[in-house]
Amino acid sequence: MGEQVIRRLMDPSQDDAAYIRQVAEVKRAVELWSMDPGFAPRFREDPVAALAEQGLSVDVLSVQILTSNELATKYNAGDREKIPLAARRYHAFIREKRADRDRMAREECVPTHPAFRAWRGRQLNRCWAELGTRNEALIHVPLTFELDLGCSVGCPFCGIAAPRLEKVARYDDETRALWRGILEYTKETIGPAAGSGTCYYATEPFDNPDYEKFTEDYYEVFGVVPQITTAAAMRRPERTRAYLEKTMPKYRRIHRFSVLSLDIMRRIFDYFTMEELLFIELLPQFPEAPFCRFANAGRARSGELKTAPESEGGTICCLSGFVVNLAERSIRMITPCGASAEHPTGEQIIARETFADLADFRRVLDGMMGRYMAAEFPKAQPLFLRPGLSFEATEEGIAFSRPGTMRLKFRGQDDLPARLYQEVLEKLREGGKSALDIAGALLDETGASPAHVFYLLKKFEIAGLFLEPYESEGN
Repeated sequence: MGEQVIRRLMDPSQDDAAYIRQVAEVKRAVELWSMDPGFAPRFREDPVAALAEQGLSVDVLSVQILTSNELATKYNAGDREKIPLAARRYHAFIREKRADRDRMAREECVPTHPAFRAWRGRQLNRCWAELGTRNEALIHVPLTFELDLGCSVGCPFCGIAAPRLEKVARYDDETRALWRGILEYTKETIGPAAGSGTCYYATEPFDNPDYEKFTEDYYEVFGVVPQITTAAAMRRPERTRAYLEKTMPKYRRIHRFSVLSLDIMRRIFDYFTMEELLFIELLPQFPEAPFCRFANAGRARSGELKTAPESEGGTICCLSGFVVNLAERSIRMITPCGASAEHPTGEQIIARETFADLADFRRVLDGMMGRYMAAEFPKAQPLFLRPGLSFEATEEGIAFSRPGTMRLKFRGQDDLPARLYQEVLEKLREGGKSALDIAGALLDETGASPAHVFYLLKKFEIAGLFLEPYESEGN
Protein backbone atom coordinates (compact mmCIF):
# COMPACT_ATOMS: atom_id res chain seq x y z
CA MET A 1 0.00 0.00 0.00
CA GLY A 2 1.49 3.34 -1.08
CA GLU A 3 2.30 5.60 1.85
CA GLN A 4 0.53 8.62 0.35
CA VAL A 5 -2.54 6.87 -1.02
CA ILE A 6 -5.94 8.32 -0.13
CA ARG A 7 -8.74 5.85 -0.76
CA ARG A 8 -12.49 6.14 -1.11
CA LEU A 9 -13.80 4.17 1.83
CA MET A 10 -17.39 4.19 0.51
CA ASP A 11 -16.13 2.18 -2.48
CA PRO A 12 -15.66 -1.48 -1.44
CA SER A 13 -13.31 -2.08 -4.38
CA GLN A 14 -10.75 0.16 -2.65
CA ASP A 15 -10.85 -1.70 0.68
CA ASP A 16 -7.54 -2.27 2.41
CA ALA A 17 -7.47 -3.77 5.91
CA ALA A 18 -4.58 -1.67 7.24
CA TYR A 19 -6.06 1.55 5.82
CA ILE A 20 -9.49 0.81 7.30
CA ARG A 21 -7.96 0.00 10.67
CA GLN A 22 -6.02 3.26 10.74
CA VAL A 23 -9.03 5.44 9.92
CA ALA A 24 -11.22 3.45 12.34
CA GLU A 25 -8.73 4.08 15.17
CA VAL A 26 -8.71 7.82 14.49
CA LYS A 27 -12.51 7.79 14.41
CA ARG A 28 -12.58 6.01 17.80
CA ALA A 29 -10.28 8.63 19.34
CA VAL A 30 -12.49 11.46 18.04
CA GLU A 31 -15.59 9.66 19.37
CA LEU A 32 -14.04 9.32 22.80
CA TRP A 33 -13.19 13.03 22.76
CA SER A 34 -16.76 13.95 21.86
CA MET A 35 -18.61 11.48 24.13
CA ASP A 36 -16.51 10.50 27.13
CA PRO A 37 -16.15 13.46 29.53
CA GLY A 38 -13.06 11.88 31.12
CA PHE A 39 -11.10 11.22 27.95
CA ALA A 40 -10.00 14.77 27.03
CA PRO A 41 -8.45 15.52 30.46
CA ARG A 42 -6.60 12.18 30.42
CA PHE A 43 -5.40 12.82 26.87
CA ARG A 44 -4.13 16.31 27.69
CA GLU A 45 -2.25 15.00 30.73
CA ASP A 46 -0.70 11.94 29.06
CA PRO A 47 -1.80 11.44 25.45
CA VAL A 48 0.22 8.27 24.85
CA ALA A 49 -1.22 6.56 27.94
CA ALA A 50 -4.77 7.75 27.18
CA LEU A 51 -4.66 6.24 23.70
CA ALA A 52 -3.00 3.04 24.92
CA GLU A 53 -5.74 2.58 27.55
CA GLN A 54 -8.24 2.43 24.69
CA GLY A 55 -6.18 0.01 22.62
CA LEU A 56 -5.32 2.69 20.07
CA SER A 57 -2.00 2.84 18.24
CA VAL A 58 -2.77 5.99 16.22
CA ASP A 59 -0.18 8.75 16.50
CA VAL A 60 -0.78 11.47 19.08
CA LEU A 61 -0.38 14.40 16.68
CA SER A 62 -3.22 13.17 14.45
CA VAL A 63 -5.60 13.20 17.40
CA GLN A 64 -4.32 16.57 18.61
CA ILE A 65 -4.88 18.18 15.20
CA LEU A 66 -8.39 16.72 14.95
CA THR A 67 -9.40 17.89 18.42
CA SER A 68 -7.72 21.30 18.59
CA ASN A 69 -8.93 24.18 16.44
CA GLU A 70 -5.71 26.03 17.13
CA LEU A 71 -3.50 23.18 15.93
CA ALA A 72 -5.74 22.45 12.95
CA THR A 73 -5.55 26.09 11.85
CA LYS A 74 -1.77 26.14 12.31
CA TYR A 75 -1.14 23.01 10.23
CA ASN A 76 -3.69 23.83 7.53
CA ALA A 77 -2.22 27.33 7.14
CA GLY A 78 1.34 26.02 6.97
CA ASP A 79 2.89 22.96 5.38
CA ARG A 80 -0.07 20.61 5.04
CA GLU A 81 2.27 17.76 4.12
CA LYS A 82 3.41 17.81 7.76
CA ILE A 83 -0.07 16.73 8.84
CA PRO A 84 0.26 13.02 9.74
CA LEU A 85 -1.11 10.55 7.22
CA ALA A 86 -3.70 9.17 9.66
CA ALA A 87 -5.25 12.62 10.15
CA ARG A 88 -5.26 13.31 6.40
CA ARG A 89 -6.96 10.01 5.72
CA TYR A 90 -9.60 10.68 8.35
CA HIS A 91 -10.18 14.15 6.87
CA ALA A 92 -10.57 12.54 3.44
CA PHE A 93 -13.20 10.18 4.86
CA ILE A 94 -15.14 13.09 6.36
CA ARG A 95 -14.98 14.96 3.04
CA GLU A 96 -16.18 11.85 1.26
CA LYS A 97 -19.19 11.53 3.57
CA ARG A 98 -20.06 15.20 3.15
CA ALA A 99 -19.73 14.94 -0.62
CA ASP A 100 -22.08 11.95 -0.62
CA ARG A 101 -24.59 13.90 1.47
CA ASP A 102 -24.37 16.91 -0.82
CA ARG A 103 -24.76 14.72 -3.90
CA MET A 104 -27.88 13.17 -2.41
CA ALA A 105 -29.45 16.59 -1.84
CA ARG A 106 -28.38 17.87 -5.26
CA GLU A 107 -29.09 14.76 -7.38
CA GLU A 108 -30.41 11.59 -5.77
CA CYS A 109 -33.27 13.24 -3.85
CA VAL A 110 -34.57 15.21 -6.84
CA PRO A 111 -37.92 13.85 -8.11
CA THR A 112 -38.50 13.36 -11.82
CA HIS A 113 -42.13 14.44 -11.31
CA PRO A 114 -41.98 18.07 -12.59
CA ALA A 115 -44.32 19.68 -10.04
CA PHE A 116 -42.80 17.74 -7.12
CA ARG A 117 -39.29 18.70 -8.27
CA ALA A 118 -40.20 22.40 -8.46
CA TRP A 119 -41.98 22.38 -5.10
CA ARG A 120 -39.09 20.60 -3.36
CA GLY A 121 -36.64 23.08 -4.85
CA ARG A 122 -38.63 25.99 -3.44
CA GLN A 123 -38.71 24.38 0.03
CA LEU A 124 -34.97 23.75 -0.04
CA ASN A 125 -34.30 27.37 -0.99
CA ARG A 126 -36.82 28.68 1.54
CA CYS A 127 -34.94 26.83 4.29
CA TRP A 128 -31.71 28.69 3.49
CA ALA A 129 -33.49 31.90 4.43
CA GLU A 130 -35.30 30.41 7.44
CA LEU A 131 -32.63 28.11 8.87
CA GLY A 132 -29.36 29.50 7.54
CA THR A 133 -26.42 27.11 7.59
CA ARG A 134 -28.50 24.55 9.51
CA ASN A 135 -30.08 23.77 6.14
CA GLU A 136 -26.74 22.35 5.01
CA ALA A 137 -27.43 19.15 6.96
CA LEU A 138 -30.93 18.67 5.52
CA ILE A 139 -31.07 16.73 2.27
CA HIS A 140 -34.84 17.19 1.74
CA VAL A 141 -35.67 13.61 0.79
CA PRO A 142 -38.99 13.44 -1.09
CA LEU A 143 -40.36 10.28 0.54
CA THR A 144 -39.82 8.25 3.68
CA PHE A 145 -41.67 5.43 5.40
CA GLU A 146 -42.75 4.45 8.90
CA LEU A 147 -43.34 0.76 9.56
CA ASP A 148 -44.76 1.43 13.03
CA LEU A 149 -47.05 3.89 14.74
CA GLY A 150 -45.04 5.50 17.54
CA CYS A 151 -41.71 4.61 19.15
CA SER A 152 -40.81 2.41 22.12
CA VAL A 153 -37.69 4.35 23.15
CA GLY A 154 -39.21 7.68 24.22
CA CYS A 155 -36.02 9.73 24.07
CA PRO A 156 -36.45 12.89 26.18
CA PHE A 157 -34.74 14.93 23.45
CA CYS A 158 -36.80 13.62 20.52
CA GLY A 159 -36.91 16.46 18.01
CA ILE A 160 -40.20 15.28 16.53
CA ALA A 161 -41.75 14.23 19.85
CA ALA A 162 -42.61 10.74 18.65
CA PRO A 163 -45.57 9.24 20.56
CA ARG A 164 -45.34 5.95 22.40
CA LEU A 165 -45.45 2.79 20.32
CA GLU A 166 -49.00 1.75 19.52
CA LYS A 167 -48.82 -0.56 16.52
CA VAL A 168 -46.41 -2.24 14.10
CA ALA A 169 -47.01 -3.38 10.54
CA ARG A 170 -46.37 -7.12 10.24
CA TYR A 171 -45.01 -8.67 7.07
CA ASP A 172 -47.98 -10.87 6.20
CA ASP A 173 -49.22 -11.58 2.67
CA GLU A 174 -51.66 -8.65 2.58
CA THR A 175 -49.19 -6.12 3.94
CA ARG A 176 -46.40 -7.38 1.70
CA ALA A 177 -48.57 -6.91 -1.40
CA LEU A 178 -49.51 -3.41 -0.29
CA TRP A 179 -45.91 -2.54 0.56
CA ARG A 180 -44.54 -3.76 -2.78
CA GLY A 181 -47.29 -1.91 -4.60
CA ILE A 182 -46.51 1.34 -2.76
CA LEU A 183 -42.80 1.04 -3.48
CA GLU A 184 -43.35 0.36 -7.16
CA TYR A 185 -45.94 3.11 -7.58
CA THR A 186 -43.85 5.75 -5.84
CA LYS A 187 -40.84 4.81 -7.96
CA GLU A 188 -42.99 5.12 -11.10
CA THR A 189 -44.55 8.43 -10.00
CA ILE A 190 -41.75 10.22 -8.15
CA GLY A 191 -38.83 8.53 -9.87
CA PRO A 192 -35.69 6.88 -8.44
CA ALA A 193 -35.60 9.64 -5.78
CA ALA A 194 -38.45 7.78 -4.06
CA GLY A 195 -35.75 5.39 -2.82
CA SER A 196 -33.57 8.10 -1.26
CA GLY A 197 -35.42 8.06 2.06
CA THR A 198 -35.62 5.69 5.00
CA CYS A 199 -37.93 3.16 6.63
CA TYR A 200 -38.21 5.17 9.86
CA TYR A 201 -39.11 8.71 10.81
CA ALA A 202 -40.97 9.25 14.09
CA THR A 203 -40.20 5.59 14.80
CA GLU A 204 -37.45 3.24 15.98
CA PRO A 205 -36.48 0.92 13.11
CA PHE A 206 -35.84 -2.11 15.30
CA ASP A 207 -39.27 -1.85 16.95
CA ASN A 208 -40.56 -3.72 13.92
CA PRO A 209 -39.75 -7.44 14.13
CA ASP A 210 -39.98 -7.66 10.32
CA TYR A 211 -37.80 -4.64 9.55
CA GLU A 212 -35.30 -6.77 7.67
CA LYS A 213 -38.00 -8.25 5.40
CA PHE A 214 -39.46 -4.86 4.53
CA THR A 215 -36.03 -3.47 3.66
CA GLU A 216 -35.22 -6.48 1.47
CA ASP A 217 -38.18 -5.50 -0.70
CA TYR A 218 -36.97 -1.90 -0.62
CA TYR A 219 -33.60 -3.04 -1.96
CA GLU A 220 -35.21 -5.14 -4.68
CA VAL A 221 -37.30 -2.21 -5.93
CA PHE A 222 -34.89 0.70 -5.49
CA GLY A 223 -31.48 -0.98 -5.52
CA VAL A 224 -30.45 0.72 -2.28
CA VAL A 225 -30.47 -0.22 1.40
CA PRO A 226 -32.28 2.50 3.37
CA GLN A 227 -30.14 4.35 5.89
CA ILE A 228 -30.86 3.41 9.49
CA THR A 229 -30.71 5.53 12.64
CA THR A 230 -31.40 3.52 15.77
CA ALA A 231 -31.47 4.27 19.48
CA ALA A 232 -31.82 0.53 20.15
CA ALA A 233 -28.59 -0.83 18.70
CA MET A 234 -27.80 -2.62 21.98
CA ARG A 235 -31.30 -3.88 22.68
CA ARG A 236 -30.41 -6.98 20.66
CA PRO A 237 -26.86 -6.30 19.47
CA GLU A 238 -26.67 -9.59 17.62
CA ARG A 239 -29.60 -8.46 15.46
CA THR A 240 -27.91 -5.11 14.78
CA ARG A 241 -24.68 -6.82 13.77
CA ALA A 242 -26.49 -9.36 11.56
CA TYR A 243 -28.35 -6.56 9.79
CA LEU A 244 -25.15 -4.62 9.09
CA GLU A 245 -23.26 -7.74 7.99
CA LYS A 246 -26.00 -8.61 5.52
CA THR A 247 -26.66 -5.17 4.07
CA MET A 248 -23.27 -3.43 3.96
CA PRO A 249 -21.84 -5.72 1.24
CA LYS A 250 -24.95 -5.01 -0.87
CA TYR A 251 -24.90 -1.25 -0.53
CA ARG A 252 -22.34 0.60 1.57
CA ARG A 253 -23.63 3.70 3.28
CA ILE A 254 -23.41 5.60 6.56
CA HIS A 255 -25.78 4.49 9.33
CA ARG A 256 -26.22 6.06 12.77
CA PHE A 257 -26.53 4.90 16.37
CA SER A 258 -28.00 7.31 18.92
CA VAL A 259 -25.89 6.86 22.05
CA LEU A 260 -28.13 7.57 25.04
CA SER A 261 -25.61 7.20 27.89
CA LEU A 262 -21.95 6.70 28.69
CA ASP A 263 -22.72 3.10 29.62
CA ILE A 264 -24.30 2.45 26.21
CA MET A 265 -21.25 3.98 24.54
CA ARG A 266 -18.99 1.56 26.40
CA ARG A 267 -21.22 -1.40 25.56
CA ILE A 268 -21.14 -0.44 21.88
CA PHE A 269 -17.35 -0.19 21.98
CA ASP A 270 -17.08 -3.57 23.73
CA TYR A 271 -19.42 -5.40 21.36
CA PHE A 272 -18.52 -3.97 17.95
CA THR A 273 -15.03 -3.75 16.50
CA MET A 274 -13.68 -0.40 15.40
CA GLU A 275 -13.83 -1.62 11.81
CA GLU A 276 -17.51 -2.54 12.17
CA LEU A 277 -18.24 0.95 13.45
CA LEU A 278 -16.32 2.79 10.72
CA PHE A 279 -19.49 3.42 8.72
CA ILE A 280 -21.62 4.09 11.81
CA GLU A 281 -21.93 7.64 13.06
CA LEU A 282 -22.27 7.58 16.85
CA LEU A 283 -24.47 10.46 17.96
CA PRO A 284 -23.80 11.59 21.57
CA GLN A 285 -27.32 12.04 22.91
CA PHE A 286 -26.75 12.43 26.63
CA PRO A 287 -26.02 15.63 28.55
CA GLU A 288 -22.68 14.49 30.00
CA ALA A 289 -21.18 14.10 26.53
CA PRO A 290 -18.89 17.07 25.74
CA PHE A 291 -20.29 17.44 22.22
CA CYS A 292 -23.94 16.75 22.96
CA ARG A 293 -26.28 19.37 21.53
CA PHE A 294 -29.96 18.64 21.02
CA ALA A 295 -31.86 20.33 18.22
CA ASN A 296 -34.16 22.95 19.73
CA ALA A 297 -37.31 21.15 18.58
CA GLY A 298 -39.86 18.68 19.90
CA ARG A 299 -39.33 17.50 23.47
CA ALA A 300 -35.91 19.20 23.63
CA ARG A 301 -37.55 22.65 23.48
CA SER A 302 -38.33 22.61 27.18
CA GLY A 303 -37.04 21.30 30.48
CA GLU A 304 -33.50 20.37 31.47
CA LEU A 305 -32.45 19.43 27.95
CA LYS A 306 -33.09 22.86 26.49
CA THR A 307 -29.82 24.18 25.07
CA ALA A 308 -30.86 27.14 22.91
CA PRO A 309 -33.01 30.26 23.24
CA GLU A 310 -36.63 30.01 22.16
CA SER A 311 -35.85 32.24 19.18
CA GLU A 312 -33.41 29.67 17.77
CA GLY A 313 -35.98 27.16 16.63
CA GLY A 314 -34.29 24.02 15.33
CA THR A 315 -35.41 21.00 13.35
CA ILE A 316 -34.32 17.44 12.64
CA CYS A 317 -36.77 17.13 9.75
CA CYS A 318 -34.78 16.33 6.59
CA LEU A 319 -37.84 15.69 4.43
CA SER A 320 -39.66 17.83 1.90
CA GLY A 321 -42.35 15.49 0.71
CA PHE A 322 -44.29 12.55 2.11
CA VAL A 323 -44.20 10.28 5.15
CA VAL A 324 -46.06 7.05 4.45
CA ASN A 325 -47.04 5.19 7.62
CA LEU A 326 -47.72 1.54 6.82
CA ALA A 327 -49.03 0.63 10.26
CA GLU A 328 -51.63 3.41 10.32
CA ARG A 329 -52.03 3.54 6.53
CA SER A 330 -51.62 7.27 6.38
CA ILE A 331 -49.75 9.86 4.32
CA ARG A 332 -48.39 13.13 5.73
CA MET A 333 -46.98 15.88 3.55
CA ILE A 334 -44.32 17.86 5.43
CA THR A 335 -41.34 20.15 5.02
CA PRO A 336 -38.78 21.53 7.52
CA CYS A 337 -39.12 24.81 9.36
CA GLY A 338 -37.71 26.32 12.53
CA ALA A 339 -39.49 24.99 15.62
CA SER A 340 -41.98 27.45 17.09
CA ALA A 341 -45.21 27.51 19.08
CA GLU A 342 -47.05 26.93 15.81
CA HIS A 343 -44.65 24.21 14.61
CA PRO A 344 -43.10 22.76 17.81
CA THR A 345 -41.44 19.81 16.04
CA GLY A 346 -39.76 21.86 13.33
CA GLU A 347 -42.08 20.52 10.64
CA GLN A 348 -44.70 22.24 8.59
CA ILE A 349 -47.42 19.60 8.25
CA ILE A 350 -49.21 20.55 5.05
CA ALA A 351 -51.68 17.69 4.79
CA ARG A 352 -52.53 14.30 6.26
CA GLU A 353 -54.88 11.61 4.95
CA THR A 354 -55.44 7.90 5.44
CA PHE A 355 -55.80 5.23 2.77
CA ALA A 356 -57.47 1.82 2.74
CA ASP A 357 -55.62 -0.11 0.01
CA LEU A 358 -53.22 0.38 -2.89
CA ALA A 359 -55.79 2.00 -5.16
CA ASP A 360 -56.71 4.40 -2.38
CA PHE A 361 -53.03 5.12 -1.73
CA ARG A 362 -52.59 6.11 -5.37
CA ARG A 363 -55.64 8.36 -5.19
CA VAL A 364 -54.45 10.12 -2.03
CA LEU A 365 -50.85 10.57 -3.20
CA ASP A 366 -51.88 11.87 -6.61
CA GLY A 367 -54.43 14.17 -5.00
CA MET A 368 -51.88 15.71 -2.63
CA MET A 369 -49.36 16.29 -5.40
CA GLY A 370 -52.05 17.80 -7.62
CA ARG A 371 -53.36 20.13 -4.93
CA TYR A 372 -50.22 21.26 -3.13
CA MET A 373 -47.36 20.95 -5.61
CA ALA A 374 -47.41 23.63 -8.28
CA ALA A 375 -44.79 23.35 -11.01
CA GLU A 376 -45.01 27.13 -11.19
CA PHE A 377 -47.31 29.77 -9.78
CA PRO A 378 -50.16 30.81 -12.11
CA LYS A 379 -49.61 34.36 -13.36
CA ALA A 380 -53.00 35.33 -11.91
CA GLN A 381 -52.07 33.94 -8.47
CA PRO A 382 -51.80 36.67 -5.79
CA LEU A 383 -48.23 36.79 -4.51
CA PHE A 384 -47.28 37.25 -0.85
CA LEU A 385 -43.73 37.59 0.44
CA ARG A 386 -42.95 35.23 3.29
CA PRO A 387 -43.38 36.83 6.72
CA GLY A 388 -40.23 37.52 8.69
CA LEU A 389 -38.19 38.55 5.65
CA SER A 390 -36.41 41.88 5.59
CA PHE A 391 -35.79 43.49 2.22
CA GLU A 392 -33.77 46.47 1.13
CA ALA A 393 -32.71 48.28 -1.98
CA THR A 394 -28.99 48.12 -2.73
CA GLU A 395 -26.82 49.81 -5.33
CA GLU A 396 -26.74 46.57 -7.26
CA GLY A 397 -30.40 45.60 -6.88
CA ILE A 398 -32.18 44.25 -3.81
CA ALA A 399 -31.45 41.94 -0.88
CA PHE A 400 -33.64 39.66 1.21
CA SER A 401 -32.64 38.46 4.65
CA ARG A 402 -33.91 37.02 7.90
CA PRO A 403 -32.24 37.89 11.23
CA GLY A 404 -29.54 35.37 12.09
CA THR A 405 -29.67 33.46 8.80
CA MET A 406 -28.70 34.07 5.20
CA ARG A 407 -28.73 37.24 3.08
CA LEU A 408 -29.87 36.71 -0.50
CA LYS A 409 -28.83 39.32 -3.06
CA PHE A 410 -30.27 39.93 -6.50
CA ARG A 411 -28.02 41.99 -8.76
CA GLY A 412 -29.10 43.96 -11.80
CA GLN A 413 -27.74 43.19 -15.27
CA ASP A 414 -27.64 45.01 -18.61
CA ASP A 415 -31.29 44.55 -19.62
CA LEU A 416 -32.47 43.96 -16.03
CA PRO A 417 -31.24 47.03 -14.16
CA ALA A 418 -31.19 47.35 -10.39
CA ARG A 419 -34.06 49.80 -10.56
CA LEU A 420 -36.36 47.17 -12.12
CA TYR A 421 -35.70 44.82 -9.21
CA GLN A 422 -36.56 47.62 -6.82
CA GLU A 423 -39.75 48.53 -8.67
CA VAL A 424 -40.90 44.88 -8.64
CA LEU A 425 -40.14 44.67 -4.92
CA GLU A 426 -42.17 47.82 -4.24
CA LYS A 427 -45.19 46.24 -5.92
CA LEU A 428 -44.71 42.98 -4.02
CA ARG A 429 -44.60 44.81 -0.70
CA GLU A 430 -48.11 46.06 -1.33
CA GLY A 431 -49.22 42.42 -1.06
CA GLY A 432 -51.77 40.37 -2.95
CA LYS A 433 -50.81 41.45 -6.45
CA SER A 434 -50.38 38.80 -9.11
CA ALA A 435 -47.61 38.62 -11.69
CA LEU A 436 -50.09 39.93 -14.23
CA ASP A 437 -50.98 42.85 -11.96
CA ILE A 438 -47.35 43.78 -11.36
CA ALA A 439 -46.31 43.44 -15.01
CA GLY A 440 -49.28 45.50 -16.17
CA ALA A 441 -48.72 48.25 -13.60
CA LEU A 442 -45.00 48.58 -14.39
CA LEU A 443 -45.66 48.58 -18.12
CA ASP A 444 -47.99 51.53 -17.63
CA GLU A 445 -45.80 53.37 -15.13
CA THR A 446 -42.28 52.83 -16.43
CA GLY A 447 -42.59 50.98 -19.72
CA ALA A 448 -40.91 47.90 -18.24
CA SER A 449 -41.08 44.79 -20.40
CA PRO A 450 -43.62 42.28 -19.00
CA ALA A 451 -41.26 39.47 -20.02
CA HIS A 452 -38.53 40.97 -17.82
CA VAL A 453 -40.94 41.39 -14.90
CA PHE A 454 -42.14 37.78 -15.21
CA TYR A 455 -38.51 36.64 -15.31
CA LEU A 456 -37.65 38.46 -12.07
CA LEU A 457 -40.75 37.15 -10.31
CA LYS A 458 -39.86 33.62 -11.40
CA LYS A 459 -36.42 34.04 -9.81
CA PHE A 460 -38.06 35.10 -6.54
CA GLU A 461 -40.48 32.17 -6.76
CA ILE A 462 -37.68 29.63 -7.26
CA ALA A 463 -35.82 31.17 -4.31
CA GLY A 464 -38.79 30.30 -2.08
CA LEU A 465 -39.54 33.91 -1.20
CA PHE A 466 -43.29 33.65 -1.80
CA LEU A 467 -45.92 31.84 0.23
CA GLU A 468 -47.12 28.74 -1.59
CA PRO A 469 -50.66 29.04 -3.00
CA TYR A 470 -52.00 26.74 -0.24
CA GLU A 471 -50.31 28.92 2.40
CA SER A 472 -51.73 32.16 1.06
CA GLU A 473 -55.34 30.96 0.85
CA GLY A 474 -57.53 33.40 2.76
CA ASN A 475 -54.96 36.23 2.74
